[in-house]
Amino acid sequence: MKKIKPYLIEFTIVTAGVLLALFLNNLKESNDARKYHIASMRTINMEVQDNYSNLKGVIEKQTNLLDSLTKYTESSRTLLDIFQEKGGLTIATVSNAGLDFYKKDQINSIDFKMMSKLILMNYLSGMIDTKIEKLSDFIYPNMFNNSKESKQMVSFYLKDVLGTENQLITTYEDFIKEYVEN
Repeated sequence: MKKIKPYLIEFTIVTAGVLLALFLNNLKESNDARKYHIASMRTINMEVQDNYSNLKGVIEKQTNLLDSLTKYTESSRTLLDIFQEKGGLTIATVSNAGLDFYKKDQINSIDFKMMSKLILMNYLSGMIDTKIEKLSDFIYPNMFNNSKESKQMVSFYLKDVLGTENQLITTYEDFIKEYVEN
């Protein structure tokens, strides 16, 4: 027994050392994950607020353009004249990097309700891009056209874009109320 006792003491010391090292490593990893989560939340919040501000300005300009299209539907002004008067078609620059950043977070830190809102934002911004592309595809070949029908078609396309942009604005507002202000 006397020969085994020093080995048991040494084994206990080594085991305690290994357990302490594992505990400290887990503590460090947990702290790093918490810092990463906080950084990702800050990034997402700033991105949503920037996107919200940018989109609000774009919606205002597009609404003014839509009003001009409606006002000049019966006139001989071409689409080019109307677009030049209003400074052209303004398109929102929306960033969705926060979603990718957040998805890389540890699975136990993910708020799935937040994730669904971020996915919806990503989807709506993709829809806006598609609708803007369709609008642009119609505008360019008809730029010198002054027909009532062309102006109405541009108005329909623009209303469609504005509808989706307003959905996105509402989603941003909900996100800001729930996650940024709290």
